[in-house]
Amino acid sequence: MKLITTIYTAIGLILAMLCIVTIGYIQQTWKVKNSIDDVLYTSSVIREGERAQKLILDLETGLRGYLLTGQQAFLEPYRRGKTEFEVSMTHLDSLTRAYPEQNALVKGIKKDADAWLGSFAAPLLESKARERLSAQDKAQYDSLFNNTVQLGIGKSLMDKARGRFDKIKEKEERIKEDRVKGLNASLIRTNEIAVGLTVLSILAGGFMAYLLGKTIKRRFKRMNELAHSIAQGDYSVSLVDKRNDEISSLTQSLNVMAAKLQNSFTHLTKMNKELDQFAYVVSHDLKAPLRAINNLAEWIGEDLQTQDPDIIKNLSILRGRVHRMENLINGILAYSRVGRQSLPTSRFSVQDLFKETLENLAPAASFEVKMRTPLPTITGERTLFYQVLSNLLSNAFKYHHTQSGRVEVSAKELPEFYQFEVKDDGPGIPKEYQTKVFGIFQTMEARDVKESTGVGLSIVKKIVEEKGGQIWIESEKGQGTTFVFTWPKEHVTSKIPTPFYHDGAKA
Repeated sequence: MKLITTIYTAIGLILAMLCIVTIGYIQQTWKVKNSIDDVLYTSSVIREGERAQKLILDLETGLRGYLLTGQQAFLEPYRRGKTEFEVSMTHLDSLTRAYPEQNALVKGIKKDADAWLGSFAAPLLESKARERLSAQDKAQYDSLFNNTVQLGIGKSLMDKARGRFDKIKEKEERIKEDRVKGLNASLIRTNEIAVGLTVLSILAGGFMAYLLGKTIKRRFKRMNELAHSIAQGDYSVSLVDKRNDEISSLTQSLNVMAAKLQNSFTHLTKMNKELDQFAYVVSHDLKAPLRAINNLAEWIGEDLQTQDPDIIKNLSILRGRVHRMENLINGILAYSRVGRQSLPTSRFSVQDLFKETLENLAPAASFEVKMRTPLPTITGERTLFYQVLSNLLSNAFKYHHTQSGRVEVSAKELPEFYQFEVKDDGPGIPKEYQTKVFGIFQTMEARDVKESTGVGLSIVKKIVEEKGGQIWIESEKGQGTTFVFTWPKEHVTSKIPTPFYHDGAKA
């Protein structure tokens, strides 16, 4: 299975778990909503029943006030209560229609109320209205009043209705209590299910992510170990990955790269051996004829025993060309070996090395050489640094345009490097030549004027860059030259030439 397919599958399973959580939560939410609706329904029944009871009380109070005082004002609550009672009972009937037992009680209340209105309230109101017409009507009212009101017939009818109201309320209160308990249980169950499903989703998602991450991490770790081995120069390593996914493809690419590097390294090793053999041949077979030519030139000079200045000059030029050729061979060999041979590392004082370099170069007394700043102590290949410093100082002495001059060496610390400067007050280097001077065989002056191979600064640049530093020139024509180079604080393993070569070529 492809890695991206595995990731999509894991994400899909996590999303599926989240969907299950959402669906479960929605279902429980609907149950809670239904429970709330049931509680609200019960509350509506109780509230409407209490309102109807209050209207009954208004009916009784209005009728009683009118019967006692005969004032029409007391009939207003009666008439209003009668109208509103009809509406309330109709609403209560619709609320309880789905529950036969409660609806039967409502119908019974309606029947009791109708009986109270028809057989009790209406006759009394009619008789009370005729009471003042005649003594007979008053006697008839008094008789009716004594036979109904005094005997509590109206109260009996309404008490029966109130009893039915109490039964409705009592039953609805029990139903409400049960439904509130059910609502609370639904809320608790909803929270439990939501939390449970969420925790389950988190655990499942975390477990899948852990397995996937662990698998990918383990495989990348193996790939990192492979890449590290390759970086350390072990190109014979390889990995076997049969999962047939993107990481497998990357692993296969690393294996192919390692194999190609191994082949290249083998070929390079072979080429280096051939180059070393060639260097030996060049050093041995070419230097021998040169030394012979030099000896012959000396013998010819001795045999001629002449004072002819032209002959002496030509023989001197001949020996000079021989020395130049030998130096050129040495320079080419040294340049070719930069970066291929290891030198021992140590911690050394650049300041002490600077003094040693001056002793070996032995500049003319007319030159003033000083340190502008203290020079640091660094860790690295001492011979390597000596070669760089020696070449730069030799340049300053050899190519100065006068017989006396001033050379200054300084250093400053940067976050990751030390920056060194070798400054002279010589003729300077025009900007158009400041890059070319580091090219091999490049010289600023004709070799007949200043004997040079043009290899020294090329080696200096190659050594500095091999160490991870940089070198450049700050100069204007006629204003002196400053060679600036950086040297890493942390030691970088490098390979440099042996034997040591020194040229002192300006360019």
